[in-house]
Amino acid sequence: MRRRFITRRLAATAAALSVLPLTAGGVEASTGTPPADRGEIIAPREFSGITWLATSDTAGSDGEPQQIFLVCHDTRDDYAERDLPRLSIVRTPVDTDGIIVDELDVAFPSVPNDLESIARVPGRDEALLVESNADGDDPDPTIYLARWDEDLDITIAGAVPWPRTPEPLVNVEATAVATVRGRDYFVYAERAQGSDTTNVNMTRLAIGRNGEIRFGGEWTSVSFTASAPPDARPASGMDIDRRGNVYISSAYDPGDLGPFDSAVYRAAVVRPGGPIGARLRPVSPPEELARSSGLKVEGVALVDGSFPMFISDDDEDYGGLLRQLRVTRPGDSS
Repeated sequence: MRRRFITRRLAATAAALSVLPLTAGGVEASTGTPPADRGEIIAPREFSGITWLATSDTAGSDGEPQQIFLVCHDTRDDYAERDLPRLSIVRTPVDTDGIIVDELDVAFPSVPNDLESIARVPGRDEALLVESNADGDDPDPTIYLARWDEDLDITIAGAVPWPRTPEPLVNVEATAVATVRGRDYFVYAERAQGSDTTNVNMTRLAIGRNGEIRFGGEWTSVSFTASAPPDARPASGMDIDRRGNVYISSAYDPGDLGPFDSAVYRAAVVRPGGPIGARLRPVSPPEELARSSGLKVEGVALVDGSFPMFISDDDEDYGGLLRQLRVTRPGDSS
């Protein structure tokens, strides 16, 4: 189903990307049923993870081409949310009516529980859809393989339990896939609620034509500490560019009504070498690219493995947002 969500009343400053506060009664959650026409702002459901799909031939009023993304929703496998969509396709605005959101009806082999991230495989039309483990509330956390065709029709081609991890699997919101000398690597970081430090972990990844997903048994890890915002989850989203730069968002979430705060960092670099064929090198200190005051950033997405960079937000009762970060390509001296 397609619903166009009106976002033009959500004002943001270009420098801080701050959203003006709204009352909870002024936001209607997306349920698949259009609300009464009373002039309220219509907010899409939360965007908990994001990856770039394609660039459209359509251009917006600013002349920039429309970008198309796949987002996931952190919907739970419970009575209240079991039948809600897990995925949507989101298109950047072409007019003042804002982003266009297509909620998708995708068949999964099991009911996804708390999808928090999407990790696209570089150079291929497929991505991993990753359950978080929800602070241990998921008895069988799963990683799904999504594939799409030229019409952007999404299908689930495979599923596998989370592999054995180098540290206890608690709650993961940041995942990505890097390709080094033709080999793929799965990268993730715990969101590490209550700490400003987390580990970025990497292992080999192999995906078969039949949808089989296999992970390596050996991991390599580096530490990442988010200097801001204070008391944040240090890893709420992740993407990796073609040069191996690992970008991580950090998010402060005091509750459903905020106030939220976020930052985006260049946190590490993937390089050839090491026992598994690739190694991680930390960026020290991490390079802060942007602060997103007022937003809870839970997804970071590069366009075809390079800048521009987009962020997706899960602003709880305020719904989801998509924004392009006005940052230039960072340095790469690490």
